[in-house]
Amino acid sequence: MKHGGDAGFSRRRMLQRAAAAGVGLPLAAASAAATAPEHAVTAAESDAQPQVARAAFTVPTPVFSLAERNRRWAAVRANMAKPQWNLDAIITAGSDALGNNARYLTQIVIQKYSQSAPELFFPRDPARPVVAHISGARHVEEWTRRLRGGNWLSDGKLVLKAESGSEALAKLLAAEGYNRPGMRIGVAKLKGSRFDPEGLVSATWFERLKSALSGVVFLPIDQFPPQAGNDTGPIEDASMSKGPEEQDVIRKAVSLNEQGIAAAMAAARNGATRLADLWWACFETMYRGAGEDVIRCSLGLDGGGNMTLGEPTDHPVRAGQICNQEISSACQGYGSQINHAFFVGTRATPGYEYYHTAVELLAKVIDRAVAFIQPGKTTYGDFLANNEKTMKEFGERGSGLNTHGGGLGFLSRPRQSAEDYLVVMQPGHTFDFKPAVTLDRAKTKDVGEKNRPVQVGESILVTEKGAVRLGTRAIVPIATHG
Repeated sequence: MKHGGDAGFSRRRMLQRAAAAGVGLPLAAASAAATAPEHAVTAAESDAQPQVARAAFTVPTPVFSLAERNRRWAAVRANMAKPQWNLDAIITAGSDALGNNARYLTQIVIQKYSQSAPELFFPRDPARPVVAHISGARHVEEWTRRLRGGNWLSDGKLVLKAESGSEALAKLLAAEGYNRPGMRIGVAKLKGSRFDPEGLVSATWFERLKSALSGVVFLPIDQFPPQAGNDTGPIEDASMSKGPEEQDVIRKAVSLNEQGIAAAMAAARNGATRLADLWWACFETMYRGAGEDVIRCSLGLDGGGNMTLGEPTDHPVRAGQICNQEISSACQGYGSQINHAFFVGTRATPGYEYYHTAVELLAKVIDRAVAFIQPGKTTYGDFLANNEKTMKEFGERGSGLNTHGGGLGFLSRPRQSAEDYLVVMQPGHTFDFKPAVTLDRAKTKDVGEKNRPVQVGESILVTEKGAVRLGTRAIVPIATHG
């Protein structure tokens, strides 16, 4: 690790700069504060600035109620009973490292490098207990403690066991009577999901399970593309429509996203010299606010927000640059991305007028997109077509005009894909819409040899009557130095 006046990636220096930048500053406040006179903070000044008070670190305690558990379970069981599925039970595999299916049904997540994901037995019969094999006794002890507050274990319907592996799961299924010939058991992540079409189930684990339960029919439950309407699979379909408690945690995640972008802007205003400094200010704010792994923190200067692959880099920060992002914190594992391109410099800095024109156009596109949604009628394909039409009306050609799912990990359908366009928007659906534009140079000329991309994105919730933005910031052009 480098120390003192070194220009390397010092954690101490990153922390000091993040503190000096006012980490956690609301986006609106960051915009207002940007009217202060421009001043480039030197390295010596940055090191000399004292730590400032910040919000306490958030401990990610499970928050969902017993009523929310029962709502989810009932929705999944109703899907399992549909003729196209007719499942007696669903199981999850420990080799599915993210374990989002198991987490949706239990709230339990086994952090990476700490044993395998939960191996879950979820019966369709509500009279039978849901059983989670979560490796060692320490996991059972800790998760019994964590789940006590929400009463998920209070009625005996969710049972935690210090077990793992195919042999233990086969014995459980046999003991519960699910080893009879013809029993239909769905296997999460066996195959067929968009991002893991060949599955995440261990071949050895699965072969041993089938050998021990030779008469049982094992079936994949991930369905991409959807076969009819909203049928994306028993768990995916249920998870798409978020209940009020899920909507609340997504709102918190979006709020943390806004605070993270504000922190990155404040870092730029306070003299950050590397993109890594902006990245750290944003990342630290989101991580502190939720206490969970950040889903996405990717910043780019004069390019797409994903150009740096979600990592801190040594790209230099200079006046006149446009900073795009892909930002998503995680709250209870739930996230939904936002983006808000900002301009490094003042409104008089060359390049600002181009940036200003692009952001104002994108704000109008987002407003029209939200107003277009009719719950129970509008498909995601309709949504895309309307956004393309809007861009043409403005005389520009945009990108990112479809949706990017918001929710629990990869249980966040619908994602960006033509195959999901037939899905109908329903109340409780959440997604982010992140249009980008590179303005037509014949009409609006940027300062460089070619025009730069500008992106603004917002998280959207479909309601009973329409749709609303989940972000609270004003979607306006922002120059870091006023």
